[in-house]
Amino acid sequence: MDIYLIRHTPIQIENDICYGQSDVGLEDQIVQAEMPALPEDTVIISSPLQRCLELANNLSHSPIIDKRIMELNFGDWEMQKWDDINQESLQEWMNDYINIAPPGGESLQALSERCQDFWNDLITKETSQAVVVITHLGVIRALLAQVLEIPLEKSLCIQVDYGAINKLTYHTSDKTNEAWVTIEYLNQSSQNWGLINIT
Repeated sequence: MDIYLIRHTPIQIENDICYGQSDVGLEDQIVQAEMPALPEDTVIISSPLQRCLELANNLSHSPIIDKRIMELNFGDWEMQKWDDINQESLQEWMNDYINIAPPGGESLQALSERCQDFWNDLITKETSQAVVVITHLGVIRALLAQVLEIPLEKSLCIQVDYGAINKLTYHTSDKTNEAWVTIEYLNQSSQNWGLINIT
């Protein structure tokens, strides 16, 4: 099963704003010509946030919506400028962002756990269809950390640009009853979508 993890395209917000699960819109209109050509039976799964859902709706008339692949919830910090957040609380979070949650939000570990739950459901579906997952930076990094079996904090080193495509393939063997994942490519520019064959 081929699995494409796609980060949403640039959003309409200032760079110094903490937005997480806030439902901000995309910076530009999505141009249909930029969309990859997908087989009719491709499964499209999207975060419910509009910055992902707009792309999903351009790819499918009936995308599957899954809240587990929403971005990190920053709680009380949502839509605040980073400089306006209580600096003592911010420093406490930065000292252990894996386990500590922003006030009213969630930790990176909590995000990872819901992403793991999503992944486990995904790979248990026996299908030869391609799966396109339209989601967020934090989710893609968490999923890649699980696949690579690296500590969650190391995933912050993985570059995932706006609109980037990351292709994974989930393999199973009937003979040995084993399963494994290969990474075909990471951070492929969306400018090359027309050159990418999703099958």
